[in-house]
Amino acid sequence: MKKIIINKKFVETKPKLANTTLSKMLTYAGIAEPPQLWLGSRILTALIIAFLFSILPIIVSYFLKIDFGFGIFPNIKIVYLIGYMIVIFVIVFFLILTLFYLHLYYLIHDTTKRVEEVLPDFLLMIAANMHAGLTPFAAFQAAARPEFGPLEREVKKVAAYSLGTESFTDALNALTENIDSDVLRRTIAFFENGLKSGGKLANLLETAAEEIRDLDELKKETVLNTKTYTIFLIFILVIGLPVLLGISTEFLAIFTKLQTGLKPTTGSSAQTIVSMISPTIGLSAEFVNSVAFALIFLTSLFVSIFIGVIAEGKLVYGIKYMPLLAIGAYAVYFVVKTLLHGFLSVFF
Repeated sequence: MKKIIINKKFVETKPKLANTTLSKMLTYAGIAEPPQLWLGSRILTALIIAFLFSILPIIVSYFLKIDFGFGIFPNIKIVYLIGYMIVIFVIVFFLILTLFYLHLYYLIHDTTKRVEEVLPDFLLMIAANMHAGLTPFAAFQAAARPEFGPLEREVKKVAAYSLGTESFTDALNALTENIDSDVLRRTIAFFENGLKSGGKLANLLETAAEEIRDLDELKKETVLNTKTYTIFLIFILVIGLPVLLGISTEFLAIFTKLQTGLKPTTGSSAQTIVSMISPTIGLSAEFVNSVAFALIFLTSLFVSIFIGVIAEGKLVYGIKYMPLLAIGAYAVYFVVKTLLHGFLSVFF
């Protein structure tokens, strides 16, 4: 009983391990909020936003007299209106939850990246402290510096755990439990093996720091070598694809108008000429325009995923570039359509 009181008052004890995926993600992101409270607040926020978006078309239709498919007040179709609201509610609800997940994912990735960037300097500082005559624990504790960011906070926690009932080697595992980094896990395992074997730990840490830096340089070099392909894909998405789609849509609209305007008599030579020059097309300009919208959206998604794989080796990482790429592609698409429409309207 006395030990428990002392541990609670004077020494920070090691918390329980996270037993759910959400708990682990919140821990990796550095969020101390309870998982139930975090998830409940986000779900409530998503419900409120989804409800507002579901009733927004009704408000717009009432005041601006726009038909979204369920009629105009007071002549509306209740079944279509309810179905419209349910579809929008579900889409917006899951979209908001996805945005919350991506925000949490990027927080975790940012923490991991910051830790891995300063990890070689941290190991070299431990090695320098050990060369100065400090014990491994004292060298580890003295290496905590504010410029190390999240790593400095976790090192202080490990030092507090080891002052209590936890051994130093067991407390080191808390670093890997609170930071989602494979490099850090391998380094801590290497550090623990060095402590148990009793070898030249300082030299081993210096070697590990150099290897981590070499791997980071190799990764940066790989990204640099593949940057040409990334730029080429972005050019195709933002410039090439919208230009081709804009030209196709406008010329299809022109051909459709020509076919509608030219109505020669049946069996005449004019009908034969029109059929040869402008054959019947089963696609409308509105349909092609909708396909162009969907194609730009999907291409933006795939290109952003490809960028994430090249940059960090992760599929989800590149999704944050998708809105910017899609907006750029849509802007070029609308500019090309507007310019072509104004130019061709002079002749047709």
